[in-house]
Amino acid sequence: MIKSRIAREKAHSILRMYGINEAPINIDDICSQLGFKIAFVELSDKASAAIKIDGEKKAIIVNSKHSKNRQRFSMAHELGHYLGGHEDFDDEQRTHIDPSKKYLNPQYRQEEEADEFAAELLMPDFLLKVDVIENKLTLSELATKYKVSEQAMTIQLVNLELPFNHRNL
Repeated sequence: MIKSRIAREKAHSILRMYGINEAPINIDDICSQLGFKIAFVELSDKASAAIKIDGEKKAIIVNSKHSKNRQRFSMAHELGHYLGGHEDFDDEQRTHIDPSKKYLNPQYRQEEEADEFAAELLMPDFLLKVDVIENKLTLSELATKYKVSEQAMTIQLVNLELPFNHRNL
């Protein structure tokens, strides 16, 4: 079930702005175009990524211990926070580290929005519909093509109410 159409529309705007119409989405290039440097750093296992903004300098710090697919999703997630106007930066360092997702946490909605932005940016509905309905790719083939985890792909397919099969799993 789609919860944040605005987050998904923002992802589509980015894809249109850069003329992106095929998978896999080059998240590194999008980050660069938006002025972000990417730094891969060993973070605690609980932290996937963080944004640091210092004046005009913007960086996304990504956990170097995580898989490439998770790193890609984390980068897109952090862009979702930035483009969503989520102002959860401390006053001195303007750093945001995602807290654990708790339903009662007021920041939980921002986390959901950032996840939906990331999902739509990396697995846009207009590309998935072709690959699922016309090309009949399996879940595993879709995850490989879009360079995301099977879990992320499953969630996106369910949210978009697209049929999928598990053959070859």
